[in-house]
Amino acid sequence: MEVVFDAKEIVGKINDLVEIQLPRATFMALNKAMFETRNTFKSRSQSIFDQTVPFTRNAVLYDKPKEIKDGYEGRVYLRDDAPKGNAPASYLRPQIEGGQVFQTRFQRRLRARGFLGGSQGAYMQPQLKNGRLTAGAYTRALWGIQAFEDLRSSGKYGKRNYATAGSYMFVPKNLAQLGASDISSELTARMWNLRKLNGKIPAAGIYQVRGSSLTQRFVMLDQVPTVRRKFDFQAFAEDEVERIFSEELRKNILR
Repeated sequence: MEVVFDAKEIVGKINDLVEIQLPRATFMALNKAMFETRNTFKSRSQSIFDQTVPFTRNAVLYDKPKEIKDGYEGRVYLRDDAPKGNAPASYLRPQIEGGQVFQTRFQRRLRARGFLGGSQGAYMQPQLKNGRLTAGAYTRALWGIQAFEDLRSSGKYGKRNYATAGSYMFVPKNLAQLGASDISSELTARMWNLRKLNGKIPAAGIYQVRGSSLTQRFVMLDQVPTVRRKFDFQAFAEDEVERIFSEELRKNILR
């Protein structure tokens, strides 16, 4: 039996594989790997983070691969912008790196208006029995204590109708001392109404008037809470992209 082959023809097919098919297979594999990494994060995020919302579950984005000198490169990253609210790259950073919890717009507004003592480490934490507060609840609390206005310099701590059902009031940590020093007649009046509603001056925080009593909506903490690192996004992205890329490249070449 005689076997005949054309070496030039074989070399030509190898060159075709290297010059045309392999780059295309690489591009498709890398693009698929980044796309699937995004989907994996979306499905796993609910078990990684507490009470995720759709915006968080869709936080991972990617840039399609682009050709560079020695091949292709792409980027998988956490969204770093938000049309409204806070960017996932910002509010997830403490969960990824560890450290102080993210300072939301609610916290920043309170600090900017002096309700959290300027540069001090105080923090206003929601008083939750279950679930989470809606964005509207934060806004109502801010409007209720007039945190959208510069009032601290005048000694005012909220609306004058603080005894009206449904209204909000801010109780500073040192309310008793301020009232005792007669810093403002409004503080004295507030102390009287707080005692009348609760029988004693309540702990620092933000309250809502409910009938003849107060319901605490936010608790003032002395320090900004810290969290431990719970998710290594860098390692997750690298492992997922590498795993899926290898599988897809092999499939694309063998097709």
